[in-house]
Amino acid sequence: MKQRYAVVTHTDLDGVASAAIYLRLAGAEPDIDASITFTEPYKLHRVLQNIDGVDRLAIMDLGPNADTFNDLVEAVARLVESGVRVEWYDHHRWAPEWVEKLSSLGARMHVDTSTCGAGVVAKYAPAELEAEPDGVIERLARATCAADLWRWDDPLAPRLYRVVDRYHGARGDRWKREILRGFWEGSLWWPELDEALNEYLKREFSGFNDALRNVVVADMHGCRAVLVLKRPGPPNASILGNSLIDRLSADVVAIVRRRGRGISLRSRRVNVREIAFRLGGGGHPRAAGAPLKMPLRYRLLAFFWPKARLYYAKHLIEQVLEDIGGCPVTQE
Repeated sequence: MKQRYAVVTHTDLDGVASAAIYLRLAGAEPDIDASITFTEPYKLHRVLQNIDGVDRLAIMDLGPNADTFNDLVEAVARLVESGVRVEWYDHHRWAPEWVEKLSSLGARMHVDTSTCGAGVVAKYAPAELEAEPDGVIERLARATCAADLWRWDDPLAPRLYRVVDRYHGARGDRWKREILRGFWEGSLWWPELDEALNEYLKREFSGFNDALRNVVVADMHGCRAVLVLKRPGPPNASILGNSLIDRLSADVVAIVRRRGRGISLRSRRVNVREIAFRLGGGGHPRAAGAPLKMPLRYRLLAFFWPKARLYYAKHLIEQVLEDIGGCPVTQE
């Protein structure tokens, strides 16, 4: 049976909440009336290449990476030409010409940096779907933005932020779908999430201790950078990054995953989006990410000595800082 909607969203709380808000507004049941794909920005073009047989595609909480933008354009053009209504909701920083290009193809673009991804969906999707947001949608958007924008002015924010990150891989995909369905049905917390939160906090403490044993500190071109090797699981990259900023007086923290292919950048005063952009990625001024494409010799070395990933990431970041003349301090 043809599904009317396809939703492609990010893997964190903001992505899950964005999808739940959109589908609640549409009156579309998750995984019944709509397919849902959780993905990362660097994989987005491949996901879109496989979308077919739907009336509407909603992309949310995902900005394009510089090195895959042309592939995204081709995928969106194909979808629009085949009659799919493409809607894009995002709060990351975009190059103006990127928005203009996708708009010219017929995609309905809603890019608003004043709020979180869930806030963008809650603000603009009602008009697209001819629906009215209810109290559940408003409450969920408020809690999500409090976490994603690092304000923490809502008591639900730190709890939801952690439980969504409970699992990864195939198990994580199933878990996020469970939470999305709960949000869609109108629940923002239920007993199973208490168990998930307690389990997460124990793993978060262990993950912090492991990360602190795998740190490289480097002063480069006016920036004090801390690079950390992160194992799968808690703590979340933003929680880990902000903790290391405090502990080690860092300007920039680069989180490199042991088995991943990307770098997550966090800062409070440096525009890490500019660094990520030059590495083929994107994001926010204070939270961004980029792919980590290591030569074969580094991949082989990292198999036996995982910290090799940190030193290669350090080399890349140092090159960027040299090219742009030092630490790009954010104006926000």
